[in-house]
Amino acid sequence: MIDADTMPPSLPRDRLPAESTAEIRARSITSAIVAMRENLGEPQELTDAARAALMSPFHFHRVFRMMTAATPGRFLTAMRMAEAKRLLLETDLSATEISITVGYSSFGTFTSQFNRLVGMPPGRFRTCAAPLADVPVRLLLDQLPQAEDDGRGPCGWLSSRPDHSPGIAVVGLFPSAIAQEIPKSCAVIEPPGRVALPPVARRGAYAALAVSVEASATVFEVLTESAAAGLYVGAAPEPIEIRGPGMPMPTDFFIALREPRITDPSVLTAFPLLAAGGGPPRSGRRAT
Repeated sequence: MIDADTMPPSLPRDRLPAESTAEIRARSITSAIVAMRENLGEPQELTDAARAALMSPFHFHRVFRMMTAATPGRFLTAMRMAEAKRLLLETDLSATEISITVGYSSFGTFTSQFNRLVGMPPGRFRTCAAPLADVPVRLLLDQLPQAEDDGRGPCGWLSSRPDHSPGIAVVGLFPSAIAQEIPKSCAVIEPPGRVALPPVARRGAYAALAVSVEASATVFEVLTESAAAGLYVGAAPEPIEIRGPGMPMPTDFFIALREPRITDPSVLTAFPLLAAGGGPPRSGRRAT
């Protein structure tokens, strides 16, 4: 966008190019996300975020979901859980203090949400992460159970990392567009490459999401989403439809890895720790 104060003299102020609808929406949603983050410990309603975006609540909810693939409420919860993960790893605050810091008035609600979305309770998360903080995440992902690629599950392709550095990626099927909870099916590969996921028994539409980190990234760097982790994310453009046992599996989905954006929900599932504890259920074979 051209700044009116620094534009060339030959370009009249009343002829400045107008922002497109997409640019206006992106700026508005970014403002709302920044406001959410700055007030993480405070009660937040849909109207508060809509006000920060200068939109009506109804219009804001629709545009937000279109741009982030999540509702404002789920996005806010993801931010709160991500901050709780960081505080559990980087501070000595108790889990109760952390729950208040990230905006929960009920410790029970915080604990149940954390357990469901991250994959383990806050106390176990901290206890498991401490001795593994400096361990390369690659070593833990090597422990995922291996399954034969028998062609009965969904398969597709994962792009190379944008910087072409050596890395490792987890590709999983999730109930929503946020990498939270334990994936219904997952595989570990070294991008780029073919992704072969184990079959999923339960029918439904799943989001195929990928998280890739540098080959040398440590558990601490990955769990805190540190810049040192070299994090890239990606998602298949369409949901993966699972029709049930015995039905043809979808094939040839493609996930392009890219840098995280402010509109991307945080990666919540603690896959390095889950791998260290035996791995998520229905994990796939690692491809090399």
